[in-house]
Amino acid sequence: MSQPSGTAPVDRVRLEALRYAVNDEAVQYVAIMRQFTSGLSGLLSDQSAAEVTTRLSEDGIELDDDTVEARLSYLVEHGNLARSPRETEARSLADYLRNRARYQLTQRGELVHRQVEELLGHSESAREVSSEMLGGILAGLTTLSRHDRDSIGRADPEALARDIGTVFAQFDRLVHSTREFYAYLTQVLTRYDLDRDEFQAFKTALVDYLQRFVDEVQRHMPQIADTYASVAPLIPALCERANSGQRLLDLDGTTARRATGLSPEDWPSLHAWFAGGGGRSSDADVVRQLATQAMRSLLANLRRIASSADREHGRYADLVRLAGWFDTSADDAAHALWATAFGLHPCRHLSFVADDPERPVSPTTSWWVAPSAEVPLMLRRSGLRSVHGRPSRTVDYSAAKAARVSERAESERGRAAALAELASLRGRIDGVRLSEAARTELLEVYAACLAQGGGSPSAQGPLTAPIPHSDHELVIEDAPGERSVLHGPSGRLEFVDRALSVRRVGEASGEASGAPTAAREVSRVGGAS
Repeated sequence: MSQPSGTAPVDRVRLEALRYAVNDEAVQYVAIMRQFTSGLSGLLSDQSAAEVTTRLSEDGIELDDDTVEARLSYLVEHGNLARSPRETEARSLADYLRNRARYQLTQRGELVHRQVEELLGHSESAREVSSEMLGGILAGLTTLSRHDRDSIGRADPEALARDIGTVFAQFDRLVHSTREFYAYLTQVLTRYDLDRDEFQAFKTALVDYLQRFVDEVQRHMPQIADTYASVAPLIPALCERANSGQRLLDLDGTTARRATGLSPEDWPSLHAWFAGGGGRSSDADVVRQLATQAMRSLLANLRRIASSADREHGRYADLVRLAGWFDTSADDAAHALWATAFGLHPCRHLSFVADDPERPVSPTTSWWVAPSAEVPLMLRRSGLRSVHGRPSRTVDYSAAKAARVSERAESERGRAAALAELASLRGRIDGVRLSEAARTELLEVYAACLAQGGGSPSAQGPLTAPIPHSDHELVIEDAPGERSVLHGPSGRLEFVDRALSVRRVGEASGEASGAPTAAREVSRVGGAS
């Protein structure tokens, strides 16, 4: 599937590094990652499973060495850790087995865990916008705008990199705090359960603070946009001079990545936030539009509160009050409050006619495994079982039941006739023509006969099985080189190395041997196998 235009590709391999924070053992994995990321001392260190186990036990998490080894291997598999190449000195075999595998933190693992810790430590409370950064950004751009191409060539690279890095650090803080503030604002404004006191406090803080922030943006935005326009022609020269000092080289010989702003590709984001470009308005204008939308949402809450009089649209306050009652109630009072508030009673109070009166569910059946009951609408809403209106006509199933009984009787008669046909065969069964029903019953008796004898006749004697509803039995004897053949509507059935015969129960095997009786219809006409 092609990647949509304008969308950054998703590297699923890198996203695997997030799995440890959301699986069933997330508490253990987070605790292990903290052993590698707590403080600067853990970043360049490598640790064995035994060392990690010891440190976890000091933090109150008891795991055995094998479990910790498995957790560390999982983190290696997903890119959070790597096996250390450093060789360790072992004074004994026990030390070697304990320290044979050591682990160290990867760059990806450090980045992911830093974000995880930030998420875990994040609170839902409001955070102020760092509007003071606007003045710092303007002052920094003004300082950079005083340079020309000659002064840039004489400027100290470290001082120039410091001035550029300060501007973009302040810009990053401004953008981050603005996003957090509006995310909190959206969360509050979408609530429709604000009472009058909450609305009054929130209204005062919102109107005063948001208006002051918008005024700050409005005052600084034109100045920053104009100052940026004067700095824009000098950006390539400024970045080149700032990067002319001693630089760190990567393993492949390329220069290492530096702070944001020291590359010309970082500057368009600053310009877009304050001045826009490419047919889009600036983010500062969007901030003012969001402030207007927030005011409208605030007025919508005000109209709701003013029009509600004595009633409230939200149930937030009711549920909080109910939770307080539950918290202070005794056990019996809490059960009564539960039944009154939610209309849910113990199972012994629920009683109505089962859906299938002929096959009711046993009273001893657990509710966990019993089928769900269809509770009538009137009973579910009001707890009343009274039914209004004319009762529905009872469905008459007598004709269907009679038809099923007739089909069952016909089936039993057909089976009895087939068994009688089978029992009428006396002596050796070979070259006999049977009806399809008799052939089916013969195979049933044949299978029962083999099951009793363990699968085949033995040297101790033939296998026998009674034919139902008769005083005859089927006899199976081992006859190497012989075949017993039967014919029928579905074709030819042949038993190889088997001799089949029918005799009366208790009759000796020799008495029934010989030619078939007249009751059999012998046919030598071949059929399909």
